[in-house]
Amino acid sequence: MEASLKEQRWTTWFWLFALGHVIVWTLVPALTQPNGPLDTMEMLYWGHEWQWGYYKHPPLPAWLAQSASVLSGNAIWPTYLLSQLCILACLWAAWQLLRGQVAPWIALGAVALIEASAYYNYTTPELNNNMLRRATTALSVLFIYWAISRRQIVYWFAGGLFLGLGLLSKYDHGLWIISILGFAMINRQTRPLWRTLGPYVLMAVTIVVFLPHAWWMVRHDYITLGYVQNRLASDIGWLTHVVHPLKFAAAQWASIGLMLLFLTPLLGWRWKLRKNLSDKNRLLRDYLAFVILGPFLITITLSCLTGAYVRSMLGAPMWMFFPALALLTFERRREDPRTYQRLTMACATLSLVFAVALGTRNLFGTTIRQKPLRIDYPGQQLAAQVAERWDQHARGPIPLVGGDWWPAANVGFYLPRRTSVYPELVPEFAPWTSDSQFKQTGGVILWEIRKPSDRKDPAWLSRFPRAINQEPIVIVHRKAPDIPPLQVGLAIVPPAINHPATRSAATTRQSKDKLRR
Repeated sequence: MEASLKEQRWTTWFWLFALGHVIVWTLVPALTQPNGPLDTMEMLYWGHEWQWGYYKHPPLPAWLAQSASVLSGNAIWPTYLLSQLCILACLWAAWQLLRGQVAPWIALGAVALIEASAYYNYTTPELNNNMLRRATTALSVLFIYWAISRRQIVYWFAGGLFLGLGLLSKYDHGLWIISILGFAMINRQTRPLWRTLGPYVLMAVTIVVFLPHAWWMVRHDYITLGYVQNRLASDIGWLTHVVHPLKFAAAQWASIGLMLLFLTPLLGWRWKLRKNLSDKNRLLRDYLAFVILGPFLITITLSCLTGAYVRSMLGAPMWMFFPALALLTFERRREDPRTYQRLTMACATLSLVFAVALGTRNLFGTTIRQKPLRIDYPGQQLAAQVAERWDQHARGPIPLVGGDWWPAANVGFYLPRRTSVYPELVPEFAPWTSDSQFKQTGGVILWEIRKPSDRKDPAWLSRFPRAINQEPIVIVHRKAPDIPPLQVGLAIVPPAINHPATRSAATTRQSKDKLRR
């Protein structure tokens, strides 16, 4: 009974820590970001269309962003909450992996140390594919370990589900699939599992979940793979085969630098390998080593071989289980509960410091830099002015917004009635619409004016002969009124003559003329 009460006490500590993170990191962006961030706005205009894929990425994050926003009446703050629920999944998975393997206060310490990486706090308010990948990686790793250690079919099913959902979030989830497969083939404790049904259930579920997107990819000429290739491409020379992997490795070590520092009081300056591990601890240690170091080494190797530039954020899911691995693998100099309580409080304080830093940057960054942050973009003002211009030419909501994707996505979201976006007016980027539909329903074309030549009619307008070029919309930056204002070019494409919006607008004008007479 006493042991059960102690376990319950540490479980309460875990939930206080984890839910405290969710609350703080939801409130800070909700209170200090007047406009949705870049990637989040992209997710929202994609999700509005409910496609099985988008020209950059698989669909799951966009679907979830759209669902969260719609359920709240098209508010932006639920996307911040959704991002933190992804981090909650990471914290919970680390807690569950270590429970029963070590004392509960040591498991709590491993969870708290995740907070020492900016990958799990400062960079999290922007909901995107990388955020969801952290959650699906965490849950894949947890359920597959439970499948291996508990040998119950439900965990094989859950592992396959989250492997498939990970691939529907971002393709680099494949790095973890390769690493887990390698572990299952090499480790002597897991090789016999290939003679059971479990691994094949896992593979079947993964394939079934991913198959609709794979079919979409085939039908759209593998457009997402082309985007990935372009993102990895760089000016290849012999030096890039050395510099690019070193840059990626350096960024990853920097991201866990505070983790290493906070581990020092627990493990000492000279880390010594633990001896006489139980079979259960050895299995978890070896498994975590594969799921942490495997993706890292595969990425470094591919960058060395190809010279590709790999962005540092790809490493974000690699390190959530690093504290757990360190505390399992090396001799612990401190085992007492009080030390791990203090560690948890120190990590919570560090998270609050990061939160204050983000809030300060959001509130004063534009003023200090004299250059607008994306979260200070006047999306609502722009949408209101675009709607006012539209009302002068047609009746009813704007059917379509095209042109530069950033102003278009903001207008599409912040209009009183959400509308579809035609990004860059490139048909391959928006299979849900086309030039012919745009000409039929009408809509607006937007482009940012960054230099005098941008004020001229862009080449896009030649595709829409009935487009009516307007005076640019000019909005002074609220936080930095002395810098050049935002200028957005605007052209209105009236609906076709037989379109209801045109008939309604014509009827309204005739009624006004009669009243004047």
